[in-house]
Amino acid sequence: MTSWTRYIGCVTFAAFLLTGCGTTTDENADEPQEGSVKEGNEGNASQGDNLNNKVRLMEQNLQYSINGEAKEKTAFLKKSDNQPFSLYVLQQFRLSAEEPGKDIVFLTEDDSIYMRIELLKTDVNWDEVEKNVQSQLKSISETIRDPSLDFESGTGFEVESGDDVITSILLKDEKAPVRLTMFTKKDRDYRDAFLAMAKTLMKG
Repeated sequence: MTSWTRYIGCVTFAAFLLTGCGTTTDENADEPQEGSVKEGNEGNASQGDNLNNKVRLMEQNLQYSINGEAKEKTAFLKKSDNQPFSLYVLQQFRLSAEEPGKDIVFLTEDDSIYMRIELLKTDVNWDEVEKNVQSQLKSISETIRDPSLDFESGTGFEVESGDDVITSILLKDEKAPVRLTMFTKKDRDYRDAFLAMAKTLMKG
């Protein structure tokens, strides 16, 4: 990964984030077998009743675009063993723990293209988080723009550095607030694919 990627991954956000870098082995890499499970415990459907009553299928199709080309591919349900959430992950990506409180979904053929997922506290101070995000991005570029992505109930910020594109999206869901940070490239625009997967995230 490039030096700015390592730098942005290690910046500490006061009161929200823990320090330290590193990537652990993805234990959710294998595609699941057909069937359905209780959300929050893919390995044991009977125990899922203790978490919530929603049933999530093991796979679903996601629609997204890559560099303007529309696609529809199958994504498989994966559960983080690092944070309390699950989401559907497209086949060409992997979900892995990065460090406590941070997971990444990365492109298997090029792990410099990835999305960091951070669950935030339900009483998060969004003004403070936004200021921290903008301060962090300004260390890469003074020009911050709104990303051209389709999402609701959230705020987005984006900068460029050479061919690299860094996009930060704050999904302001009351029950499951999330900060997403996407690391992509101008000629390899996987932002919409990352966002399609992120929209399937469920906490629990």
